[in-house]
Amino acid sequence: MNAHPVTVERCNGAVPIVLPGSHWWETGVTFNAAALYLERSPANDRIIQILLPMRRLNDPELADGVVVIHYRARPETDPGLPFVRSFIGLALFTPAFKLLYRYKEPVVFPDPMPDGTDALGVEDPRITRIGDAFYMVYCGLKYDPETVYHLQLCMARSTDLLHWEKLGPMCGNVNTHYNKDGVLFPGTEQGKYYLLHRPWWKGLPHAEYAMHLAVSDAPHGTWRDLGPIMHSFHNPLFQESWIGAGSVPVPLGDGRYVMIYHTGNSMADGAMEYDLDAALLDMRLAETDPSAVVRSRIEHFMVPETPEELGSSSSLQVQNVLFTCGSYQFGKHLYIIYGGADTYLLAARVETAELVRALESADLKNPFGS
Repeated sequence: MNAHPVTVERCNGAVPIVLPGSHWWETGVTFNAAALYLERSPANDRIIQILLPMRRLNDPELADGVVVIHYRARPETDPGLPFVRSFIGLALFTPAFKLLYRYKEPVVFPDPMPDGTDALGVEDPRITRIGDAFYMVYCGLKYDPETVYHLQLCMARSTDLLHWEKLGPMCGNVNTHYNKDGVLFPGTEQGKYYLLHRPWWKGLPHAEYAMHLAVSDAPHGTWRDLGPIMHSFHNPLFQESWIGAGSVPVPLGDGRYVMIYHTGNSMADGAMEYDLDAALLDMRLAETDPSAVVRSRIEHFMVPETPEELGSSSSLQVQNVLFTCGSYQFGKHLYIIYGGADTYLLAARVETAELVRALESADLKNPFGS
């Protein structure tokens, strides 16, 4: 299926780096995490010390910096509610995925009020660093008496990755419809901020889902949708396919970015498969011709293969799923933190230069034909 294969190495022996735990809010599943690498520097040392107050900065395990993981967690059951809520937990690792500390309580909770913006869950966080602040874009679920829940893009802000101020639903027309998979670009292009998002509405076929681009003058400003930039390719192995944004795009310089995203696929019997893909973006075209920012694509460079990617014993699992909300560069590799079977949190890596070379030799054609 892939004319430009990329070598993928599953990290940590291909076993999860975060598993469901004994604390009530994460007994069911732990998956779909934002990820940042904090290299050692005066600015980052302040944050590392706040996150790990029990450690000294001269601890040898902190010498190469810290990987910060904000993961989505759900309890196996959530009595009295129409939907099992999602919470955001926090775990800290060395770059070799040795656990440094895992917080016992969530760092972002659903709104405790039944009519709150995200009373039914805070889902799938993506975190972007802009200046001295960190912005978390997440899918907030609020109660809807007709459909049980309503999905919208929400934002939170932090200066230390531990204490988060919720800013509410994102302003502008990005929440005109249900919306998911909101991802804020790191920095600006021509003085503007950009957001990937994936709106949808009742009755829209999965195959017509499209990844959109939006623009704003500020991270927490008014967002204007610029329209779709990508649809899924037709894959003859499946009945229907659709796409959505993944992790924060990785800057390459000169307005170019590598974007890791996902393709969802459904079969006639209702079974699904989620794969990981990559695209090369040129954001210098964003405002003049947003439909042309996607320069090339590699489909399905990573598919479900290992036991923790194929299924689990949780009642909340979704079999055959890879889903990423976080990636970062360390050394010569791009690390991808992803959810497996909507249950576990795992890690993989590719050589950044190899991935870029493959994208530069790829194109926009459907790898499956017409």
